[in-house]
Amino acid sequence: MPLASFNDLMSDAQRGGYAVGYFESWNLESLLAVCDAAEATHSPVLLGFSGIYLPHPDRIVHEPLSLYSALGLEAIHRLSVPACLVFNESPDFEWVLEAIKLGFGLVMFSDETLSFDGQVEKVRSVVKKAHATGVAVEGEGVSLPGVGGELLAMPDDLHLTDPDRALDFIQRTGVDAFAVNVGQAHLHGRRRVRLNLPLVANLKQALKVPLVLHGATSVDFDDLSEAIHLGISKVNVGSALKRTYFEAVRKAAIQVGDDYNPYEVIGSGQAGDVLTAGRLALQKMVEDWMRVFKPERKQP
Repeated sequence: MPLASFNDLMSDAQRGGYAVGYFESWNLESLLAVCDAAEATHSPVLLGFSGIYLPHPDRIVHEPLSLYSALGLEAIHRLSVPACLVFNESPDFEWVLEAIKLGFGLVMFSDETLSFDGQVEKVRSVVKKAHATGVAVEGEGVSLPGVGGELLAMPDDLHLTDPDRALDFIQRTGVDAFAVNVGQAHLHGRRRVRLNLPLVANLKQALKVPLVLHGATSVDFDDLSEAIHLGISKVNVGSALKRTYFEAVRKAAIQVGDDYNPYEVIGSGQAGDVLTAGRLALQKMVEDWMRVFKPERKQP
């Protein structure tokens, strides 16, 4: 299917009262697992990659963004459901600009070291360049706590989104979607958190762009469903995917005996392939999330 525009995906979600999931990938197996889940559940989907870790200065292996864009775009063209490619939440301005040129349908610049006004200035510049080529931009006024993966417990300050400040950010930048902080944090599933649902309702009333929920891994599923009912149109899932994939690969690897055939345990796609175990486990988990995002989906 041809690449769907992010704004069309959000318009359909808002009319249908559901959310579209952004399931962050990192390699071929994870990307195809998300694609297979979207096909199995007949769900629109946002595919994409981390704007934090691909350009991270501490990487010991470096991979060009062009390879990831080519992989993601080819995967989308092979899908029968609407999909869009995302370069997610990056503090690297130049990588965001490159993502625009490479055909990503949604980009996001966010740097928690910047002041509010500094963030506005950078995002406004991204929006100008992105909109000139038909690319959508997501923004956030304040980063969600724990974006770097360092949190072990719920922080005292959740950086809850202020409706007036959020409206100011949206009007000054022109972003197409806005990520809200409504009680969640990047706890990576270490504990369940509850959302401030009245705040979700207030933000939906005050803001006229699609609302995005980051850090969904740790959110109570009942609260997540209610937040979608109240107006969340895009939900980001990341660490739950990596945890599921890693645990499945680790379990499969432990079961491999000493006299293994290396061609079978890595890359064969057969029952004994540890990477296949990760892919299948990941697909099942993504399917479960997709049913939460759109529980009344009808099979064709």
